[in-house]
Amino acid sequence: MEILLPKRWRVSRGAAIDEAWFNSLPVTIQRLPAMFRRLRGCGAVWLGMCCLLIAFVSVHDAALVVTNHEVIHEMEQNPIGVWLLDLQDGQVWLFVAVKLVCTALVCAVLITLYKHQRRIGMTVAASLVCFQLSLLCYLTVA
Repeated sequence: MEILLPKRWRVSRGAAIDEAWFNSLPVTIQRLPAMFRRLRGCGAVWLGMCCLLIAFVSVHDAALVVTNHEVIHEMEQNPIGVWLLDLQDGQVWLFVAVKLVCTALVCAVLITLYKHQRRIGMTVAASLVCFQLSLLCYLTVA
């Protein structure tokens, strides 16, 4: 019996592994191709988790802005945020509203990108999650 490799692992068309060699591998390695096939179908779940994490960090940041509204004008480092605060004479409602609307827009764009180009969508989502996690660390420490 021959076990065919997943399409990406094939060296040439029809390349296969003989059963004796495959059975000599540890059980966990033998199950890897099936595990990768199962993970391939979970992309939408991973994307949903990425969007939730992005939204969570954004809401946390907005809550910090509302909590520290007395000093936010001096503490805010985002030039667009400072501009929005200047428009409303230091009131934070416009800044928070724009922030949350933009977060919702980013998540919608991520979902649309994932529907059309899954690999690029997941790459962008993972990059945004890394950025948001670094922002969360900065907000927590600073």
